[in-house]
Amino acid sequence: MLGIALLTLAGCGARWSASERAAVIANHFGPRNGAVRAGSSTAASTDAATDTVGAGAADNAGPTAAGGPVAATKADAVKTATGQQAARGAQPCAAHSDAPGVTDSTITVGTISTLSGPVPGLGESSQGAARAYVAYMNSKGGVCGRKVDLKTGDDGYDAGRYRALVTEFNPKILGIVGGLAAGDGGGAALVTQYGMPVVSLPTADSMSAAPVVFDTNPPYKDTHQPTKKTQYLFDHGVRTVAYVYADIDQAKQQIAEQRAQVEATGIKVVLDLALPLSTLNYDSAARQVANSKADYMFFLHSAGADASMATSMRGTGYKLKFEEYLTAYGSNFIQLGGDAVNGTTSWIRTLPIEDGGVVPEQKAFAEWMDRAAPGASPDTFASDSWVGAKAFFDNLMALKGPITRAALVTQLKSVDTYDAGGFLGPIQLGRKLNNGCLIGMIVDKGVWKRLTPASGFLC
Repeated sequence: MLGIALLTLAGCGARWSASERAAVIANHFGPRNGAVRAGSSTAASTDAATDTVGAGAADNAGPTAAGGPVAATKADAVKTATGQQAARGAQPCAAHSDAPGVTDSTITVGTISTLSGPVPGLGESSQGAARAYVAYMNSKGGVCGRKVDLKTGDDGYDAGRYRALVTEFNPKILGIVGGLAAGDGGGAALVTQYGMPVVSLPTADSMSAAPVVFDTNPPYKDTHQPTKKTQYLFDHGVRTVAYVYADIDQAKQQIAEQRAQVEATGIKVVLDLALPLSTLNYDSAARQVANSKADYMFFLHSAGADASMATSMRGTGYKLKFEEYLTAYGSNFIQLGGDAVNGTTSWIRTLPIEDGGVVPEQKAFAEWMDRAAPGASPDTFASDSWVGAKAFFDNLMALKGPITRAALVTQLKSVDTYDAGGFLGPIQLGRKLNNGCLIGMIVDKGVWKRLTPASGFLC
């Protein structure tokens, strides 16, 4: 069986630094409303190493996942049916096309992730998920009567290198699917200039705002409104909150947005504590939380810091109603914290691995990650990348005429609610708005379990 990813942070050397990891996590999980994001460096580089995953390679990835994808809504059912017809060549998108990356027998798309540079491996699972989705679609006969090829690129956490990749890819691909690239701010102007559709998890504000880019974790329309999560906390007795977080700009922005939402719900902030990244002992922070008498603590730092803080909280003897660690789920939090993490929570945006294959799309994700990307973890970054690839091809198959970049962008803009076959908490993909759909997870006797809702998403 597939395990949950260890999204760990190392504190030194060329591996994940605490600030880099916390910044990316803060941007990844939302809410976002004009937040300053990681990866906006303008450093130039022309090193744009690429690789191509061909349709033939995908054919060898294994048999079709049992059951195949089915939709959770009537709209998704229509998309699935039209997609199946397109694979047989019956849909308009199967017509001859002169779009970049499209021939009568293949559709080539690209994916760009951060695999090297100051945070090597950051986008490894995201690239693996893009590979897995292409293999999955090819196992079913491809898309719009064509096999799918995937070109892959590594931006090295560098905006200039991302820009070079987009330039290189432009005449060769239809668009960009999935991936997690910390240098993607370097490509915002270019993808707009080229009219290149992108469905991914942007890390730079400029990339998210680009008119041809569609974000799988879009911002909230207004963060000064209660959410279902904050209302849940209020309904379960939370009246006061303590914020403890890494002293970096991205974390501060995240906390400011979280604070606006809880205050709009009627929850009072009684502690706002920014910790130096050099902090090794969390006993003082835990005592400040206890002394604040908060009902709820929200902690934003690295996975290692999460476990240390949970251990320090146990040492105070103080019992919070809710003790949330944003970066805990999918990390080695439980292994590091042991009994101290029992009862702690984390909130996520896609169905947890613990649900098993309750939704066919999730089952396909788990099975094809294992078959086509066995070295990559099926973590939250991988889930987002899979969702991005699915949204791209779902909308490609929905075209009412031959494939063009402009037609696909128009189609993506027309999409209201999108949930990736029930795998993702519904978002407004075309309007680039977050519905705030989440799942609360809690550690119970050393394993993650659902806190709320019992199934599906809290929306």
